[in-house]
Amino acid sequence: MPRYRFEFLDTEINPPISVDLASDEAAKAEALTVTRETMLDGLSEGSDPRGWITRVYDEAGYLIATITFEDLVSEPAQSEAANGVIRSG
Repeated sequence: MPRYRFEFLDTEINPPISVDLASDEAAKAEALTVTRETMLDGLSEGSDPRGWITRVYDEAGYLIATITFEDLVSEPAQSEAANGVIRSG
């Protein structure tokens, strides 16, 4: 199984980690989950996670994903629009 490195920038909550995952897509999905949890933890501790970034690198060291605060807060709206459902104000 390929090994991926997750780096958390602008936060001291989590040090970089390496995990074995089945594919780049699995690594991207895990990055979304881990980043969401990290940012929620930061918010509960009074931090401002808007500038935090998670980067995911493959075994060869190539960047395969970058997750930002904006990616997380805009994700549900994109999913709803893709399904033909748009939430009004």
